[in-house]
Amino acid sequence: MDTSEIKASIDRMSDDERFFAAAYLHLLAQERDPTYQALLADRMKRMDAGQKVTLEQAQRIHQALESEGL
Repeated sequence: MDTSEIKASIDRMSDDERFFAAAYLHLLAQERDPTYQALLADRMKRMDAGQKVTLEQAQRIHQALESEGL
């Protein structure tokens, strides 16, 4: 499939299908990005070391953000 066929296929997609396609392309880019993969590995190490957020903490943060309109 060449670029013009890909563009034509995207033009025929619904908004939902385009949203899914965009999310999928973003995921592929992240999977191939060594910087992003290193960031994930670092986050996992911190979580494994006990630096986690409890459900209650996450809910409080969420409520605070909602109250600010975010």
